Amino acid sequence: MRNADDWSIATGMVDGNRTIIRVLSQLPEPDERVERPLLIHVTWAYGETPTGMPDAATLDMIETFEETIFASIDQQDWATEVAAITGNGAKQWRFYTDDGDNFVAQFSTALADHPVYPIELEGIPDPEWQGLRELQPG
Repeated sequence: MRNADDWSIATGMVDGNRTIIRVLSQLPEPDERVERPLLIHVTWAYGETPTGMPDAATLDMIETFEETIFASIDQQDWATEVAAITGNGAKQWRFYTDDGDNFVAQFSTALADHPVYPIELEGIPDPEWQGLRELQPG
């Protein structure tokens, strides 16, 4: 389950556009990190906007997408969400999981009744959890 106290939020400018990073403040326990060595980037490219942030209609779709995915993860524990980066025409979520095929299957099942979203998934072996560490506050 998500607890607001577990997260840090940072804002800044990248290429002249506002960027927001939400990241887990602490590394999960070592046993969880060992069990989930695969980093999955889920990227939703929503295109250029004057601010780099999604427009209201896109934001509504993103929020529906997030609510669905997070509810499925909370109920079935198939991934650990560690970060979300929004800005410059895209939102990227970072998850850790034990198995890429299972991640895709669970992800697809959760979204079965949804429209097709403009997302791309990329799996990267990351047993050291550098995909989280590089975003955490100093």
